[in-house]
Amino acid sequence: MVLSCKYEQNSLDTNEVNNFIEYKAGQSVDDFVSQLKDHYKLPGVATAFIENDSITHIIVKGENKSFNGSTLSIDSKFQIGSCGKAFTALLITTFIEEGIISWNTKLSDVYHDINIHKGYKKVTLKQLLSHTSGLREYSSDEEVFNIKGLIPHLEGDIIEKREIFTKWNLEQKPVFTVGEYHYSNAGYIIIASMLEKLSGRSYESLMKERVFKPLDLHTAEFGYPFFNDHSQPHRHMFRDENDRGITLKDNERIPDQIFHPAGFISLSIEDFATFVLVSVKALQGKETPFDNKLILELFKPAIKLENGYEIALGWQIITVNGTQTYGHTGSDQTIRAAMSINPKTNQAVVFATNIGDPTSEIALVNLITELLDL
Repeated sequence: MVLSCKYEQNSLDTNEVNNFIEYKAGQSVDDFVSQLKDHYKLPGVATAFIENDSITHIIVKGENKSFNGSTLSIDSKFQIGSCGKAFTALLITTFIEEGIISWNTKLSDVYHDINIHKGYKKVTLKQLLSHTSGLREYSSDEEVFNIKGLIPHLEGDIIEKREIFTKWNLEQKPVFTVGEYHYSNAGYIIIASMLEKLSGRSYESLMKERVFKPLDLHTAEFGYPFFNDHSQPHRHMFRDENDRGITLKDNERIPDQIFHPAGFISLSIEDFATFVLVSVKALQGKETPFDNKLILELFKPAIKLENGYEIALGWQIITVNGTQTYGHTGSDQTIRAAMSINPKTNQAVVFATNIGDPTSEIALVNLITELLDL
């Protein structure tokens, strides 16, 4: 449900690549984004472009709903799905900087009151961050939307529920072989629970204090903004016979709040770009509000997959047409977002749209490869 996809042309078929919109020499980014929105019939789309140490373009097009919608603005808040895992990874660096936790902290170092299965006792924070912990994925609709039916007595406040989730999972035998890559939202829920155990505070309050506030991400919040402001982007999962998105009802496909650390941050496209700009600067050796040495650890490969992809910590390392990029994508099938950094050119792009169907994935690949000249 909270998915990760790869922005590589090789993952698409020839017809899809041949159908890409070309970013022509001399064309404005604004015009290109408008053309992309119309070509893929996206209800709304937002993108921002980063070069060196500044955000050079911020563009928002379209409406919050396909029919009878209101016009989106620069302040519209887009849900960014699993791109939020990079936020969780950055939050972790602030605890490591203070010596509260380390990359090699084991689950057994934190949870003394859980009868941890022997297969999980030596699993480290780094393995949780890189999806090599052996935990089940929690990505299917059944696992996400029926989680209270899956895990008995998942009740209490958000900290208590994450601890119950952690206990239930860690007391069972690992689903996968520890050390193998299996994309897992569970790992990030348990990371949040670890921070809550060590600090006595909720993951959400820690994120607001340690990441949102230092970066002045004034629009950032958890969950879906349209609950409190109906003018915010609504979600679209399917299309009608005219290829226009069908707006979901507000109460459809709403996950439990324990999934926030795995990918339920919403914010404006400018604030999204502001977050990515921290990593762009760190990669250039420029000053940031955080410990740059620890940020750079997030971009070191933790495991290399058979297909050549490399998994870092909260980020993916993806080679596109011979160029190594850092990025991540996010989708709950009703929205889609992406961030990509080209370290060779010190450029980056962020993307968000309020439809999560396969066509929106093609659109994001098209936009990233063209704007970053990949």
